[in-house]
Amino acid sequence: MKEKFPIRYKVLKGKKVPLCDYHGTCNNKVHCEVYPFLMGGKYKNWGWNYLCKRHLKEEQKRLKNKLPFCYV
Repeated sequence: MKEKFPIRYKVLKGKKVPLCDYHGTCNNKVHCEVYPFLMGGKYKNWGWNYLCKRHLKEEQKRLKNKLPFCYV
């Protein structure tokens, strides 16, 4: 998640919908926006990311449910 990729979009029903940017390989629709920089420490320079449901669960599990996020 540390690498920064440009935000990719998919057109659904005539609207641009952002795609998950988990390592730049996922093509799922965005579920939430995460803010690892709010955790401080080694994450302070990470910025923010869009994640789908599956990758949000993976990251929450990896970080013991301390990853701040909001739904899109």
